[in-house]
Amino acid sequence: MKNIRVIYVVKESLHIYPPCITQILLLNDYDIDVTIICGDCDSYLLNIFKKRNINCIIIGNKRIKIRFLGKVISYLRFRYKSWKVIKSLISSNSFLWFGTADSAIALMKKYKKTNYILSILELYDTNSFYRNSLKYIINDALAVIVCEENRSRIMKSWYKMSYKPYVMPNKPYIHPNLIKHEPKTDEIELAISKIKDKKIILYQGIITADRNLSTLAEALKDLNSDYTLVMIGKQFYNGVDIVKKIYPNTIYLGFFPAPLHLHITNYAYIGVANYDDSSLNNIFCAPNKIYEYAGFGIPVLGSDVPGLINTIGVFSAGECVDFYDKKAIINAIKKIEKNYTVYSYNAKRFFDETNNNLIMQQIINKLIEKLK
Repeated sequence: MKNIRVIYVVKESLHIYPPCITQILLLNDYDIDVTIICGDCDSYLLNIFKKRNINCIIIGNKRIKIRFLGKVISYLRFRYKSWKVIKSLISSNSFLWFGTADSAIALMKKYKKTNYILSILELYDTNSFYRNSLKYIINDALAVIVCEENRSRIMKSWYKMSYKPYVMPNKPYIHPNLIKHEPKTDEIELAISKIKDKKIILYQGIITADRNLSTLAEALKDLNSDYTLVMIGKQFYNGVDIVKKIYPNTIYLGFFPAPLHLHITNYAYIGVANYDDSSLNNIFCAPNKIYEYAGFGIPVLGSDVPGLINTIGVFSAGECVDFYDKKAIINAIKKIEKNYTVYSYNAKRFFDETNNNLIMQQIINKLIEKLK
C-alpha cells in the first residue's frame, strides 16, 4: 500500500508512548509509507525504525523550566517547526495521524483541509483545556481511536459523534515473550543485577498520588514475606520515599524508555496496576502495563476499577481488589500464589487473544476508501 502515506505526529518524546509505537509498526506491517515527526526519540527505538525503513524526524522538545511559560513556548515552537516539515511532506495521498491529543491541539487550524486521524490516549475528564479543545477537531477526523471500550462510548456522547471511536487496546507491538532474556544496554544490565535473584512484585508506570502504593507496602510488611517491591517509572511526587519508609525491602530503579523497560518487566512474579477513582480516566483505565505483564504470563494485582475488572478480571489473569484495603491485598496475593499456574496461563491467554491487527485493518480500509 505504498500509495498511502501517513505522516505520524507526536509532540513529545515518542518512546514514552507505547501505543504510538504499536500504531506505527502496525502501519508499517501493512506496507504503509510512514514518516514520523516527533519531539524526541530514544536511540534504541530509532534503530528499530531504521531497520524497517521508517523515517523519523526529530524536531526537539526541550522546555524552559518556568512552568506555564515553558508549556506555551513549547507549543508554539512545536507548532512552527512541525508544520514547516509537514508542509514539505504532504501530498494528495497523505494522511496526518496524530498519536496524541496534545499533538493535534498544538497544530489546531493548520490541518483543517487535510485528512487526519486522531488517537486519544486519555479521557481528559478533569482537564477542561484538552476536553474543550478536542470538540473543535474530533468530529472532522477521518477516524478517532481510543484505547478502552467505555471511553469510546463516553466520547461519542460528549462530542455528539456520528460513530463510536475505534477501540485499540494498549497491547504493545514489541514484546519479547521470553523469560529473563539478555539485557540490551548497560543501564538495563545494571538494573537487572539488583533484582535478578529476588522474588519481585513490580510496579511500572508513572509514580503519582492517584496510584498510591502505601497500602500495598503495609500489606507486604504484614505478610512478612520474601517479596521485593520493585518500582520503575518517572516520579511526580515522593511516592518512593513514602513506600520505602513502610516497606524497606523496596527498590526504585528509575525510568527506562519503551520498549527497553520490558527487559526488567519479565523478572516480576506479580505485576501491579492500581488506579483510584478520582477521575473517569482512572475508573476506565487502559494501562499498557497489564499487557506487558500478561505477555510474560505474569499475574496482575490490580485495583477494583472497571478498566481492570473488565480486562484482567474477566480473564482471571489476576485479582482486582480495593487498594486501600490491606486485608484484601494480602488475601489477593495469597490467592495468586496458591493458584499461580492458572493465573499465569490466563494472563498469556488475555495477551494472545487481544488482536489490534483487526482494528488497524478497518482503519486502513477507511483510508483506502478516502483515496478512491
